[in-house]
Amino acid sequence: MKTALRREILALLFAVCIVIVLGSMTGLMLELLLVTMCLYVVWSLYNISLMIRWLSKPSKNHPKSVGIWDEIYYQLYHLYRRQRKAKKKLSSIVMRFQESTQAMPFAAIVLNSNNEIQWFNRAAGHMFNLQQGRDIGERITSLIRNPEFFLYLSKKKFDDAFEFKFNYRQISLSVTPYSSGDYLVNAIDITQQRMMDDMRRDFIANASHELRTPITVIAGYAEILQDQVDTDSAVPIKKILQQTDRVQKIIEDLMVLARLESRDTLVDIDKIDIAEVLSDVYSDAKILDEDRHELILAAEPAIIEGSRDELQMAVLNLVTNAIRYTPEKNSIRIYSEKKNGHVVFGVNDSGIGIMPEHLPRLTERFYRVDPGRSREQGGTGLGLAIVKHVADRHDARLLINSVLGEGSDFRLEFELGHDA
Repeated sequence: MKTALRREILALLFAVCIVIVLGSMTGLMLELLLVTMCLYVVWSLYNISLMIRWLSKPSKNHPKSVGIWDEIYYQLYHLYRRQRKAKKKLSSIVMRFQESTQAMPFAAIVLNSNNEIQWFNRAAGHMFNLQQGRDIGERITSLIRNPEFFLYLSKKKFDDAFEFKFNYRQISLSVTPYSSGDYLVNAIDITQQRMMDDMRRDFIANASHELRTPITVIAGYAEILQDQVDTDSAVPIKKILQQTDRVQKIIEDLMVLARLESRDTLVDIDKIDIAEVLSDVYSDAKILDEDRHELILAAEPAIIEGSRDELQMAVLNLVTNAIRYTPEKNSIRIYSEKKNGHVVFGVNDSGIGIMPEHLPRLTERFYRVDPGRSREQGGTGLGLAIVKHVADRHDARLLINSVLGEGSDFRLEFELGHDA
């Protein structure tokens, strides 16, 4: 382009020189210069009109000219070809993306900043009864009529997934912001999963309830036999009593878990002074411990909202674990404090500690770091699962820190928003 411009300038200067020579010979220099410049302007305007006409409908047959205008047409034509190739490539990418998203088993919907539908795949159409020609551009809250869903979108806090019922189905939905105010909505049908969860909970609750009576009867008969037999025969009966007692504890914990899982949200919410709860737990722990450890209560008063019975049960489970796995004469600290905008309470011990690889799985049901030792200590393997459920129901976090050989710290952390 620079070479063509240089040639154009040289050609123009050459023409001017000719005009000057002719003008000096004829005495009409100004007139000749004016005519030459007018001709050049007309020529340029003509080429501009050709360029505008071609740009309105670009094609392979671009205008032909001479000088710099031929170079301009050549460059525009090659720019047009590159743009065409890029457009085809982009269209191909978009088509592949749409084909892949259409094939996705879960629903996908693209919303703009006004919650208007820009695009959705087939799964979303089936799930929410959407039609391509009819519902594009409509507000999603006009098509999915659910007050909780409307509130979820209005808050624009999409850290957690949202579950709601639509057309007798249970839907789990997540929203991901992207671009400038646009959102990608993903949804899956979890109706079957929830039905299976309900069946599992009902089975555990019913089985636990049904097992309670025969286990109680077995324990009762074993106690009667223990009083009637000699010392040698009493040993196996004592083992029977120990195992029936352990089974009873497992049944009780399973029933507690089933009860917690059957209610997704808290029903009776009270304002609780956590210091009073920890004081009651401390009293129960003194009786359970029988002076084998140094129990320390360091409770800072803090008001939170929740279920007193559930929170007390959770902390008592933590204390019971600490008593089981802390060597005698070592210290166990029951504490609460306000820290960094949170209310924190829990149990800190100087026990055997836990290896880091076990920490992520501690709240799984029946997960044991040392199965043999846990059974010897009388643990059911369900205590921390119960604590985790209580924490989830109170929108709190269960935090666990442990150093092997030094001790462990189990605590529940409430945001300051729960603090009354």
